[in-house]
Amino acid sequence: MRLFKLPRWTRCLQVLCMALVVSAMPTSFQLLAQAHGKERPMKYPTLHRTIQVDGLSIFYREAGPKDAPTILLMHGLPSSSRMFEPLFARLSDRYHLVAADYPGFGHSDWPDPKQFAYTFDHYADIMNHFSEALGLSHYTLYMQDYGGPVGFRMALAHPDRVEALIVQDAVAHNEGLGANWKARRAFWADRAANESALRTNLLSSNDAHPSCRKRSERGSLRP
Repeated sequence: MRLFKLPRWTRCLQVLCMALVVSAMPTSFQLLAQAHGKERPMKYPTLHRTIQVDGLSIFYREAGPKDAPTILLMHGLPSSSRMFEPLFARLSDRYHLVAADYPGFGHSDWPDPKQFAYTFDHYADIMNHFSEALGLSHYTLYMQDYGGPVGFRMALAHPDRVEALIVQDAVAHNEGLGANWKARRAFWADRAANESALRTNLLSSNDAHPSCRKRSERGSLRP
């Protein structure tokens, strides 16, 4: 029996082929499981819904058993309820999760700023009415960024509804907003004179994110 030493390029080709076969095995097994209906489905998939609140169409995501403890998630800027998708995937087997898009964000209505007050007070009112429309009498508030000043106002208005607070990158007082809000405060005082500066501030601080561009067209939220 004679042993032949294969050329180096041939050996490399064999190793590459074996690597491709091995890397394809998980996908093949997954497809086979799907074909036989053995893939494990999500017990509580995320549902996408809309509801009318104060004359506006409010989009929201919901998942988990309704008899489980409720977490009401308040998103930040520039974002929407979509930012919570990873949490929905991880927590929906233990909690009832609800996350809405504020007016002017995501898939909710974008009312004209001449006819709608884009303020934290107004958002808090709308989110309180939203929770009432869904029959959420008790919940934990998860607040991120803009969700802080909205959620804290909700808690002050109805402390009996809030069982716990989860705060992520949000502040509860004006001093905590920092120097970045100087342009926004000037805009609140005189929109016509400071709108251009505010747009520059928002776009530069958020790398011209499309959501931020749309949001700046309606003005920045104010206390």
